Amino acid sequence: MMNMFCFHSNPKVSNLHDSEKLISNKRKFSDYDDDLCKFYHIEESQIRANSKGFKVDFLMRKTAVDWLIQTHYKQKLKPATLYLCVNILDRFLSKIEFEVTTMDKLKLMGLSSLLLASKYEQRSAVGVYDIEYMADYIYKPEEICQMEKLILQELGWNLTVPTPYVFLIRNIRACLLSDEDKIMENMVLFLSELSLTNHSIVCDYKPSLIAACSVYCARFFVERHPFWSNDLMMCTGYSEEKLLSCASVMMESCIQICGDGYTEVFKKFSSLYYQSRVSCIAQKLLEVQEIRINM
Repeated sequence: MMNMFCFHSNPKVSNLHDSEKLISNKRKFSDYDDDLCKFYHIEESQIRANSKGFKVDFLMRKTAVDWLIQTHYKQKLKPATLYLCVNILDRFLSKIEFEVTTMDKLKLMGLSSLLLASKYEQRSAVGVYDIEYMADYIYKPEEICQMEKLILQELGWNLTVPTPYVFLIRNIRACLLSDEDKIMENMVLFLSELSLTNHSIVCDYKPSLIAACSVYCARFFVERHPFWSNDLMMCTGYSEEKLLSCASVMMESCIQICGDGYTEVFKKFSSLYYQSRVSCIAQKLLEVQEIRINM
């Protein structure tokens, strides 16, 4: 049972007023945004993957999702496509009756999930022959189409689900202190994407909670004090106390990924020109700060 989440660091007083900027950012939200957000909160509880039903080794899943993050990045697909892809894959893995024992089989499922997600999210969808190329021609088009059909059948053709990304967009607009605060924005995206590789996060916590925790932990890494506020609580619907359990798991994943330094999600966000090197910023802070997670 998680009782406490404690960071030991030296707070720096910012000369920017978080609350004033957050109030200003609220003007960016329309009544339509609020209604849509309420709808997403209702829907996210209806369709969830169940890690207890997974027919695959969790370490194998982590490796496969990390590879999908790299593949998605190379193809320059929309962020929403990645989140839906992982959602489709996880829901499928929790429904099938057979064991997935090889990485080739799991990658086929992942690529077929990416194919479906692109058809749903992209203006120009990825094609079967594109998937064949991404897999270095390991799979035949017939295999990809057959897996795509099997996934749709198992999921009841339901691809309309709220993922963490739909909540991230709203949260990012609320937490930025300026429209040019790219380090904060990319840190939130880095933490949310690394959470996709951890089955215990994406399956045990709601997408809206994952999105809120991404902001919460990002504020620690960019030394934005306080780490949480009433304005952020109103925007996300979560108090700091409700974030602690998920935030602890997210921080543990971040410590592991930054410690390794070789995962694709770490490499993706280590780019200076595109991602502000936020994974390296997190890695450096973790090396110099004492972080304690009390169980």
